[in-house]
Amino acid sequence: MRAAALLLLAAGAANAQDVSGGGYVDLRATANSRQVAATQGGLGPFRYGGGDDEFRLADVNLWGTALLSEDILVYADVNYDPRQHSAVDLTESYIRYRPLSLSPWRWSIRAGAFFPPISMENTGPGWTSLWTLTPSAINSWVGEELRTIGGETKLEWRGEGKQFDVLAAAYGYNDAAGVLLADRGWALTDRITGLFDRVRLPDALAGGSRHPPFWRFPFYEIDGKPGFYAGADWKSDQWGKISLLWYDNRADPRAFSSEFAWRTGFVSLGGETEIEGVTLIAQAMSGKTEINFTGVEGYATHFNSAFLLAGYHWGDWRLAGRFELFDTEALDHDPGSRLSEHGAAGTLALTWKPLSYLRLTGEGIVGDSWRTQRLAVGESPRQIDRQFQLNVRLTY
Repeated sequence: MRAAALLLLAAGAANAQDVSGGGYVDLRATANSRQVAATQGGLGPFRYGGGDDEFRLADVNLWGTALLSEDILVYADVNYDPRQHSAVDLTESYIRYRPLSLSPWRWSIRAGAFFPPISMENTGPGWTSLWTLTPSAINSWVGEELRTIGGETKLEWRGEGKQFDVLAAAYGYNDAAGVLLADRGWALTDRITGLFDRVRLPDALAGGSRHPPFWRFPFYEIDGKPGFYAGADWKSDQWGKISLLWYDNRADPRAFSSEFAWRTGFVSLGGETEIEGVTLIAQAMSGKTEINFTGVEGYATHFNSAFLLAGYHWGDWRLAGRFELFDTEALDHDPGSRLSEHGAAGTLALTWKPLSYLRLTGEGIVGDSWRTQRLAVGESPRQIDRQFQLNVRLTY
């Protein structure tokens, strides 16, 4: 997969008629609750934690497009983070073919590695949000564990002030997706997993001969079977947008090849509209992930989450508030080991962009969650966590 991604980049650069791109440098000052962060093997819900208050380099991102012809485009997104498995990693790399059309109908196909069209928030460069630093629990998980490594086709109908799309995709290399929701639960983090990166599971899983740290590579092919998703979007200049997606990685829950396979499927429904200058974005997801490596008794986790974001944009300023609910319910034969959770979180962010290349954001998040897994490390199952971040983003 690494060789194919690099070959795609090289082909685009060598044959491009027109090249464009950009990027950003993201600097953070953070103040956090005492719980160790989810990204560091802890049970805290945020990217940073453990009282880890400091000024840091969060990310350096570079993206670019190469137009090979009027119909063919190559896109790549590269991220630098010294905490990644490889400090420099690809997050997306694909080629898209979309022939010109003078009729209301248009079709396209793209192949490579890209985010499935789920997020209603992350529409900015580098798959970031224009409203907050930290995406919702839904889109935090998408950034951590989901990537389409395969092909997607889309059919569009365009009318006056409206558009309707249907799409479908087949992909591989995502058989381990779901392990984070089962073994850790939901998190609120803007750390995007690179194509060759890994995710960390909680140290609380230790026991017997198992010693932390525990890592999983989410973009890994285990059973040789493709996964699928299909969806539809409706857009209106007057009313906004509605998006529906059905997703199933079709992994064999009994399969193992260096990693265990998790059969993960869900339905996502989202919408966006504007009322009196206020942008409203809502999204809900419901699904299940399961594993059955013994072939006798399986382990399944149902997961649900929903959020509502309200944002207002005036001049150089953006103000956004988001409220969300999330839960997981583990269906295990051993009640003492069930890792169920339920919780809620509120986010408030204020962004100021005084210059075309400078964006300043202050963001606060409060999360209130109950998870049985905390008992394994001697903590109360209910925790209230807080994170405050000041961000300086330089774009180029």
